[in-house]
Amino acid sequence: MPRLTARGIAFLVVGVAIGVVAYLIERPELLPISAVAVAAPLIALLAVATSQPRVRVTRQLDPVVAIEGETVRVDVTVNGRARAAEWVERVPMHPGFAGPGRLREVRSTRPATFGYRFAPGRRGLVSVGPLLIENRDPFALAVRVSDTIATTTQLVIPAVTPLSVGPMPDPSTEAGPRTTRSRERSDDDVVTREYRDGDALRRVHWRVTARQGELMVRQEEPQAGPHARLIVDTQAASYADARSVRGTRGRTASSDDFEWIVRMAASAAVHLAERGYTVELATPDGREALDDEQTPVADGPVGDVLGALAIATLTPADNDLEASLPSLLRSGSLPIVALSGAPDAETTRWMLAQRASAAPAIALLVGPPAAVVRDDGSIDPDPARDAFERAGWTVARVPARFAPDSAWLALLGVPEPSLPDWAVAPEASRV
Repeated sequence: MPRLTARGIAFLVVGVAIGVVAYLIERPELLPISAVAVAAPLIALLAVATSQPRVRVTRQLDPVVAIEGETVRVDVTVNGRARAAEWVERVPMHPGFAGPGRLREVRSTRPATFGYRFAPGRRGLVSVGPLLIENRDPFALAVRVSDTIATTTQLVIPAVTPLSVGPMPDPSTEAGPRTTRSRERSDDDVVTREYRDGDALRRVHWRVTARQGELMVRQEEPQAGPHARLIVDTQAASYADARSVRGTRGRTASSDDFEWIVRMAASAAVHLAERGYTVELATPDGREALDDEQTPVADGPVGDVLGALAIATLTPADNDLEASLPSLLRSGSLPIVALSGAPDAETTRWMLAQRASAAPAIALLVGPPAAVVRDDGSIDPDPARDAFERAGWTVARVPARFAPDSAWLALLGVPEPSLPDWAVAPEASRV
């Protein structure tokens, strides 16, 4: 809707005031001035009301799949018909918009183009746009902000940090079933086809889609290779700093410790894939995280894992974790990497049950522990770490300020002078 600017309102107020004064002091020569001052903003309001742009907006994002905090280049093309105006584009970064900038006149034969950069401040499926066009009269007395509505969805994956060799052994030569792309296959080798109704969002190939201008999905063949399981605790109760925040979809749980866990999981997934593992992701919600057909997929050998981590959220505790164990154990004996904060006893048992006999298993816990009182009245300062150690896992607890590589090395018992007392890792259990 068109509206007056502060200058237009001032003109209107001054014009009315001059008219009132002219009558009070009987000075009719002031009335033309009053009329002009009142008419100017009204004419400006009418002018911008009749100048609604009719445009179609397209965007090219580089990269198509972004990394949290990475700079993204956006090239915007505006087709149609619009007067020269100011533009502002909504983006998922503080303060929430890019611009303002100047949009030159758009004609049917001459589209306008402009570009900008932004760094996505959060992971997930984020929206870039819509483009807002601000039409003003020459004297800036009135303005109309036109919403072009069209948005572009971008997948933003967690930041990945290279990890040292660490505690996970090299994969064995025995090959198990493999359902994701071979790590030796490049992106261009993946066979794609046009999107069809009913295709899962997780099969969309983002880079080919951007290159061809239409939705393209992967066609992949089962291959063989050693597997590893990555377990990420997504229960809000496991993180002491979890808090309720208001988002675009209502109130959700947020935790800085959990965000660290997600980045650590992404780094571990890439590290394991580089070592030769096929990585599968599991969360304590009664299903394997990668089974959801609406989960987006990034590029690379662990694109499905990174896509699932990008949209991972904290959830209430599952009241029946035991019911989920059979489906998660079907893959047999797998190396396990578990990431959590301060899981309760039931969640700890659920994670311990994922390990088959003698399989390599490590647990990385973040943040302060949740102490419990034992039956004899004594205090167990870190029951989760104790349970993992008794089961023969390699385990360490670190603060969330740790770099992922330093946390990974803490699993080897590498001394770290800046560790708080509650996070001092004992001699790592060798699996």
